[in-house]
Formats: sequence, structure tokens, C-alpha cells
Amino acid sequence: MKKKAVLALFSLILLCGCWDSTNIEELNMAIGFAVDKGDNGHKLKLSMQVLVPQKIEQESSVKDPTKIIETSGDSIHQIFRTTALKTHRIFAQQLRVYLFSQDLINENNFDLVINQFIRDNETRRGSLVFMASEKPGDMLKINDDGQTAASTLYDISSNTKTTIRMLKPVSLGDISSAMQNNVSFAVPKVSVDQGKLMLDGASIIKNKRFLTNISPLAVQSYNLLTGDGKGGVVDFKYAHSIYSFEIFKLKHNIETNKTASGRYQFNVSVKLDGRLSEDWNERENAFNEKYLQEIERAVERRLEKDTKDFIEELQHEIKADICGFSQKASIAYPKDFRKEAKHWDDIFSESDIRYKVNVKIRDFGTKGATQSL
Repeated sequence: MKKKAVLALFSLILLCGCWDSTNIEELNMAIGFAVDKGDNGHKLKLSMQVLVPQKIEQESSVKDPTKIIETSGDSIHQIFRTTALKTHRIFAQQLRVYLFSQDLINENNFDLVINQFIRDNETRRGSLVFMASEKPGDMLKINDDGQTAASTLYDISSNTKTTIRMLKPVSLGDISSAMQNNVSFAVPKVSVDQGKLMLDGASIIKNKRFLTNISPLAVQSYNLLTGDGKGGVVDFKYAHSIYSFEIFKLKHNIETNKTASGRYQFNVSVKLDGRLSEDWNERENAFNEKYLQEIERAVERRLEKDTKDFIEELQHEIKADICGFSQKASIAYPKDFRKEAKHWDDIFSESDIRYKVNVKIRDFGTKGATQSL
């Protein structure tokens, strides 16, 4: 009898269906958030790029399957509740990117701006974060021949093996952790070029506020200084000719020491293996070992100069350690670092950072020599 009762109850549950189901037409699946200064006296403005199921069903007849929902308010949570007055509930489980206004983060602590996102259980901490000097909400409206802005930025971020002038992807969890540890850090910067979105250097966050921007060339030096570079091409001039060196492999090492006076010394060494992918010298001869060695030394001089200039800028102009030297110091001298952590950027600015790069050309393509003129 009991078995029959259980079976009957189980059958009843199956017949009831999903009690909390939602029609797909009522879903607002957000894929991109843009946070800016608010309108009409409000503190914040949140632009949400959401997928529209009806547009997706129309397939090729609609190029952009999304819509932009914009709401201003004095807190992120309030904005979400106000948005519920004019549209279906927003689901953020598929969120791909966050775009933040530099002006907003210049006037407000970054950790306060993202506070609600971090607290919300539905928020993906793996969503990528970008900074924008222009209106981030307008950037979400840029459609690249059917590809949404959020998808464009997400896809571009995976090109770190193709270009060394791109900062590695930075997630919401990454910046939350950095601010909890009170360290400076960099976030990829987005700009618009001829109507298309592009990654254009990086924005530096110090003391939880936007500080300044650095160029794509500076990002190249950053990647060579931190070892974050996965590949890419370095262009340079030597003997009045243009050359391109493609990086295949990067080995990176940092030795951390401290002098008797208490000054930190970081010895950074980098080994690069790659290919001479372009050579505009009319008398080039890649079959000649001496010629290749000359090019290798030329690449080393160029990279060492650029990286040392970048170190100089970081230490004496920007005065922010965005390269993770604090982590090296905390590992090598944990007791000292606990006392130094609160004013680490000042200590970093006085540190002795030495940089050395070794380049080896392993390949020069299918062309090795040009006929003498």
C-alpha cells in the first residue's frame, strides 16, 4: 500500500511539470554591462545588453539579436529593481563583459562600484572587465556585422598569442582580489576606431581609483616585464631597414634581493625564441650566422630600451606597481613586507629594477638570402 502511495505521489509530481519555469520569450539574458555616471542627478547609469529570443528566432533577417536597456539610479541594486518596472527580469548568468567609465572610477572607489556585482550569487566572477574613456553605454551599441559588442570584446581578448601589445584578460574576480589586497593593477582599455571596437592599451587603477592610461607599446613592455606575453610580433628599425621578430616562446625569471640599506633589487631576465618574419634589408642574408646575430642584438637593444623606459615611467611618473613585484617581495621577505604593504607603491618607486633580455632567432621562413646588387 505504501509503495502504491509513493508511486502515485511521484506520478503526480511528474504531471505537474516545472513549477518555476519561465517562457523563453520572457527571458532577458544579459551578455554585457556598461557602468557610467548617472543622468538627471543620479550617481550611476547602467546599460545592459540583453539577448532578445524573438530576434534570435528570426535568424539572418536580424543582424543584432540584442537590445540595450538603460537605467539610472544611486545604487546598482536600485537600478536592477527600477529596470524591473519596464522589462522582464534580467538574468546575468551568461554575462560576458563589464565596461566601466574612467570618469566614474576617477570619482568613486572601484570596489564600491562593483560591490553589488560581487555580492550577487548570480554574478559570474569570470566575466571580463574593461575600461572606457568614452561613454561605455554607447560602445555596447556598436555592432560589427552581426556580432554584438559584448561578444566582440570577449573574442578579441583571446588574441594574446597573436599580439604582445594586448593585456591579458582581467576578470571581475581578479580586480576584486587586487583591491582586497590594496595593490595597483591594470585593466584593458577599449576605444573606437572607425566605428569598430578595439583594445587600446590599458588603464591603471591605484588606491581603487582610475589614475592614467598606458599605450599599446607600454603594454608590450609590461608583458615582457611580467612574463605575461604569449606571442606576437616586435617591429624595429636597424641599419635604416625595417624588421619584424615573431615571438614563439618566452621564458621569464625574477630574482628578488634586498640590500643592507633595505632597498629592494629585482633582476628580471627574459629569453625569447622566435622567427625573423619580415626583413626589408635589400642585402639581407639569413643564412649567414653573423647576420642573424646582428639582428638578435638589435632586437635585444630595442626591447631593453623600451622596457627600461617603461620601468622609469612606472617608478617615477605613475608611481604604481602594476607588475606584481609586491608578490615577489612578499614571498622573499614576508616579515618585512607585512610592514611595507600599506605603502608598497612608494617602496616600489625607490627599488632597483634591472632588466635583461636574450633573443634567439630559430627560424627565418622560406627565404634566406637576397641576391647581391
